Formats: sequence, C-alpha cells, structure tokens
Amino acid sequence: MARIVRTLAAAMIVLGVAALPALAQGAGDGVAVIDVGSFITSGDGFVDLNGDGVPDLGTLTEGFAGIWDDNVGARTPDEFQDLVADRISGFDTTGAASVLVGPCGGLAISYDEDGLSIDAMVDLGTDDPPLDVYTGEAAMTGGNPFKVDPGGVVAYWGFTADVPTFSTTGEISGVDYGDPAPAYHDHSWTMAVMGVSADRGGDPNQQDKNRNAGLVELGEILGDVDAGPVDLTELRADVKAKGAIIDLYAAGDPGGRRLPDDFDQATIEAEAAGAEFCFGEGWVAFVGSGPPLAATAVAAILAAAGFAGLLFNVRPAQSWRA
Repeated sequence: MARIVRTLAAAMIVLGVAALPALAQGAGDGVAVIDVGSFITSGDGFVDLNGDGVPDLGTLTEGFAGIWDDNVGARTPDEFQDLVADRISGFDTTGAASVLVGPCGGLAISYDEDGLSIDAMVDLGTDDPPLDVYTGEAAMTGGNPFKVDPGGVVAYWGFTADVPTFSTTGEISGVDYGDPAPAYHDHSWTMAVMGVSADRGGDPNQQDKNRNAGLVELGEILGDVDAGPVDLTELRADVKAKGAIIDLYAAGDPGGRRLPDDFDQATIEAEAAGAEFCFGEGWVAFVGSGPPLAATAVAAILAAAGFAGLLFNVRPAQSWRA
C-alpha cells in the first residue's frame, strides 16, 4: 500500500483498526484520555513506561518500499531547489485548522530520544479532524500542533476502511491482482512541507494491503543531514505538512503516474475524478532546544540539505491485509 497520506517529520498517518477509542477521565492533565493500546496492530514491546497512558517505543519490523516510490535523490538538487524557490515564498501559513478526509485513519505517536512518548494523535477514518490523544480535542492545528522531538522517533499505524467505492482490483495489463478485495490499487501518493513536494510514489498493491505500520527515526536521519550551522536534531519550529493518495490514479501508466507537486484538497478531489482518495493537512512542531526558526526557514534548510524523499524512503513501512 506504500505509506499512505503521511506528512513530513512526524507523520500524519494513522492507525490499524477502525474501532472507536475509549475515553477516560483526565483531559488536560498530561495523561491520555483516549486508550490507544488496541490501535497498535503490529510491533512488540510498546508498553507504557512513563505513566502517561500512551505506550512507549517498542520494535517494528522494517517493510518494503512501493514499486513506484521515489528513491532518495530521485530529484536532482537543482530540481528540488527550484521547487523551494517557487513555493515557499508564497506559502500561506495562516490556516490553523487540520484536515484528514477520506477512508483513511490511524495512530501516530512521537517519542523523545529515550523512547518515551511525548505526543500522540488518532484519526478514526471519518472526515473529522484527527484527535489529540491527551485531550480529546482536534490535533495538528495551528494552536495544537503534533509535537515531535527532532532527535527522537515517530511510530504510526495506518488503515483504510473497506468501503464499497474502493477498487477491488487494479487495471494494469499483465499484473496478477489475485482475488478481488477493496483497497487502494494502482495508486499514487504525495506529500509536501510548506508547499514543497518532498516525497511521492505508488504501487499496484496486488495483495490488497489495507494496513501499515512504520517508524520515522528522526534523530538518526536528521543527525546525518549536513545543514551547515543548523543542528537539525535541535530544530525548534512549526511547519505545515500535507499528503494525499488517489485510488487507480496510475492505472494508465505502469511506470507510476505522479500526483502534482502543487496540490491542495480541491486539486486532489479534481484529480481523483470520483475515485477514492485521502487528503490530510496539519501542523507539526519540532520541539528541539535550538533557537526558534520560522517555518519557511525550516523548509528552506531542509531543501538546501537535499531533503527530497529522505525521511520515508530510508525505512519503508510494513504493510499487510487485515
């Protein structure tokens, strides 16, 4: 299924079962009000060590990239720099709301460098915004961004719902899709930060996979990026990220038709032309100890460091059929 609707540096995406979360007492006191234990559908050792009601970091098996996923460096530095120069200067950072629409949902948990949970959010696969696990309120908004330690790790579990409007098989000649089952097939996905498309790909999904789980090992990745005088593992800034996926979008192009670099929800709806899609957009806060940086400055730094496709291609998600 190849890494659905994820967003840079801390993932927007999502969970493993479509059950409603259980609410408990304690909103706002630093203890989870949404029980997320049942949403962790893969991995070992995710147990609550710091007493905040959210399982701390365990182990997830590394998966495989999608057939059409871009590799690190698929864009040349000049191509990526051109995107940055074209997009960042005019990017609108005023929109404070978060959005996740379409039959996708899930859980994301961010951890500090010691593997202890610092923030978590869930989405139920409805068109409502994702929820803050600690307060039950809307997550990834301008006033309540998803907090990530740039020296830590983000884990996520994602699902797509078995809605009847999904494709049940792909359309590329010569590909054996097996027994029909609802899922994304021949799909294409993209994600962007501050308006700059940072990663994209797709897959035929012959095995009808509708669940995934993965890690974004920020500390290891950002520590290896040469950003000049800026220590990326100590970043402190808010950035706006978005992602999208469309069912059957690449059906007419076995090489993997790509979604546009410049996109918003209206663009994705138009490109889908009636096919199933998911679109997500929201705010992520890097909570490192460095000096505060403007969001556009962060995007420019990442671009200058050759950041295209870096985060999610170095450790692909594992995917399966549930």
